Amino acid sequence: MSQEWEYYNHALVPTTAPHIVPDTSWMDDAGQWRKLAGGKRPLLARWITDFDCGHETEWWCLIKDTPFDIMSLKSNRRSLITRGLKRVDVKVIVPADYAEQMANVLIKAWKSYDESYQEKDDRKKLTEEFSGLTEETRGNTEYLGAFLKDTDTLIGYSIYYLYEDWIEYSVVKTDPEYLNTQVNAALVYYGLERYMKPGIRYILGGYRTMIHDSNYQEYLEKNFGFRKAYCRLHIKYRPWMRFAISVLYPFRNTIKRFEKNKWMYQIWCALRQEEIHHTFLNK
Repeated sequence: MSQEWEYYNHALVPTTAPHIVPDTSWMDDAGQWRKLAGGKRPLLARWITDFDCGHETEWWCLIKDTPFDIMSLKSNRRSLITRGLKRVDVKVIVPADYAEQMANVLIKAWKSYDESYQEKDDRKKLTEEFSGLTEETRGNTEYLGAFLKDTDTLIGYSIYYLYEDWIEYSVVKTDPEYLNTQVNAALVYYGLERYMKPGIRYILGGYRTMIHDSNYQEYLEKNFGFRKAYCRLHIKYRPWMRFAISVLYPFRNTIKRFEKNKWMYQIWCALRQEEIHHTFLNK
């Protein structure tokens, strides 16, 4: 059980494959919540069942479960990928070898997401973290680096977790200054060619997003043949969090009006997630 859950973004989420139903028998034991969260205080646990159920629901995983065929794309979408391959080189990297450049890409990406972001000492901390990710410490993780053609200038990277019969496409970060090189296309193409092999059920491209305002999942669907694997969302709240949700839920539309405020937006996202969760109750 201890290997099946991890703390992420104030919640406990499964580390198991989406098609595997995790053990939830511990949830009535208050002590297990902090134990599984490594001493932190999760607000809720979230998991799915009925993976790829065959009918549309309000929650999904984004997956790629067929070989990628660039010739099946429309010409304008093919051209995005071919432009990326002409301008960008992608290869497997060891983060420790590119720690400063990876930190720079991540900070520039954060700044593009949030104009109010202040760097402070993040650059130093990130460089130290990446420096600790050596070949010996990477575990089941592979990092792909994207470089300007014929140079050693890193302009993006992605992270994949490798499992026995499935792959998780976990992170992609690119330097917004170089988006016109189609660096994203080059990274995804290389990843599909490398990981979508016989014996792999699918590449997981993430779950329906709540907080991040991004059209990246739509980008993967349109250009690389990812699809929505619909499923059933489950949420178990800590007692005080359940009380807060129940009190605020009737006012979710009012709260949404203040979504430009960072904290109000996060509250609205939690309420929106509960609204989706409601669609699965009593079914």
